[in-house]
Amino acid sequence: MTARLRRIAADWEQVRKDFAGHKNIIVTPVGSEPPEKYNVTYFVNGIYLLPDRRIETLGRHEVEITLHSEYPRYKPICKISTPIWHPNFRDGQICIGDIWGAGESLSDIIINIGDMIQYKSWNSYSPLSSEAAQWAMENKHLFPVGTLDLHIADYSSANDEVSIDLLDDSGKAIIDDAPPVSDTLAAEMIPEVIPQGNDFDITAEELAGIEFVPSVNRMQTVSRGGLVKGNRINFKTILVKGIIWAFIGAIIGFAISEGLYKATSSNQMLRLMGQSELADVYDFMQNYDFDNGDYLEFLTEFGELNDKVDLSDSEQTSVSKSATRLSSAFFAMLLALGLGLFLGIGEGVFYGSKEKAVRYALIGAGISIVIGFGSGYIAQAIYSGMLTDDASTMASAIVRGFGWSIMGLGVGVSVGLIKPELRRLLFCSLGGFAGGFLGGFIFNFAVNIVKFGENDTGIVARAIGIVIMGLLIGLGIGLLEQFAKQAWLKVIRGEFEGKEYLVFAGTTSIGNNGKNTIVLFKDRLVAPHHCDIILDGSKYVVIDKGTPLGTVVNGMKTNRHVLKQGDAIAVGNSVMVFNTK
Repeated sequence: MTARLRRIAADWEQVRKDFAGHKNIIVTPVGSEPPEKYNVTYFVNGIYLLPDRRIETLGRHEVEITLHSEYPRYKPICKISTPIWHPNFRDGQICIGDIWGAGESLSDIIINIGDMIQYKSWNSYSPLSSEAAQWAMENKHLFPVGTLDLHIADYSSANDEVSIDLLDDSGKAIIDDAPPVSDTLAAEMIPEVIPQGNDFDITAEELAGIEFVPSVNRMQTVSRGGLVKGNRINFKTILVKGIIWAFIGAIIGFAISEGLYKATSSNQMLRLMGQSELADVYDFMQNYDFDNGDYLEFLTEFGELNDKVDLSDSEQTSVSKSATRLSSAFFAMLLALGLGLFLGIGEGVFYGSKEKAVRYALIGAGISIVIGFGSGYIAQAIYSGMLTDDASTMASAIVRGFGWSIMGLGVGVSVGLIKPELRRLLFCSLGGFAGGFLGGFIFNFAVNIVKFGENDTGIVARAIGIVIMGLLIGLGIGLLEQFAKQAWLKVIRGEFEGKEYLVFAGTTSIGNNGKNTIVLFKDRLVAPHHCDIILDGSKYVVIDKGTPLGTVVNGMKTNRHVLKQGDAIAVGNSVMVFNTK
């Protein structure tokens, strides 16, 4: 008997034993025994590419293995008839160069092909499909797409011994007294296999951009564990969620307030209060050119206007203070409107939902108008009540800072109420209070430092102070929210890499639909409602919602998993690390 016949017979005997009763692999011999061709059906998860570039899951795969005349000197011919998207499969061909060895049994090859289908292993060093290899390198976090251990088989229906009669040319049975050939001995009997390279010729252009790895580590496998955990403070989140949107909101709010300055000035408030005569007096005093005018003329005109005011001096003072408070209230309202509107937009955009961006913007704007108006009125009342004529510059800055802090507190409360939770509301309020105080404190000094002529109205100083206040409100809200968080997800791979999402009490839903708490809208492999993270007592539990690709935790597909610090959750193309305080 030739070495080839003994090898084929040994393979058939081993295959009969290994796959009799196997739940996930059915091996069917083709032709007479010992067969030189096998049809293998795999019931494992694989993926394939649709014409519109969408990825779909396939749970049944048909493979044909042919033990040609040069087997086992050269690797068997392996073909797949079902669609698959994999670096080592193309046009029905399967490249098994990395799992092939002369001493490798056919059973091992069958199992290894099953692992390749599941993306437990793949080779981007010498791929059949350069496009699939590029995709695999960019989407390693998706793998494996199947987690079945194909080495586990049911031997209950297998015989301990398999008797195979080999016939010579005359039809008589060949009696072979030689001991069974081990895999090691078979390898020694076969000449050294010459490296064959790729099964297809691939041009340099096709391989452009593909990441190659050293030959000692050519087979990529799915790493389990060891993923980087999220930091307690995520400054990128603070920047894109708080500071940037607060800056935009402060600029817009300031522009609106300055644009409507005349309509919201204290003199205009006097007219709205029915005190037009008193407003005319203040207008005359503010607009009169004292440098070029005649003092006697000024007294004459002033006296004529003042005579029309039917108020005592104390009443004039009281009415003027009320008008100033109303003017400050409108100023704070417009500023809060800008901040609340854009921080609301930022909140929705950060979590990936256009619907939420619109809703949060409307909520932020509506609440900000009300609370901003009230806080501005109170702030001016406190400021004017605490400030004395002989106050020092430092005392004046502190008083102004305290007045602005009330306005900032109102803005913080407004932003906190966009998503009303007690802890979030508390820290947003503290952030607004601190930002408002520092903005007002700095504004008091900026008025004297940044001044353009005697007639400067302080617009530049106000702009500086308001922008600083907005930035500090955004920083305070973002930073204090970071300290307050109990559980969060940090994206380490995918379209939103680096972003951080809070996990809230109750249910945190994840999907590509705008109704979810976390919306991964750029990920085409994420289902509309992919999974939920719920707080069950003191434990956070991730629950898959019956999605095609499923939810994978630490490399294992799961329907329900109790999360622990550092667990990696793969959802579509995105991988998020779960963290708790």
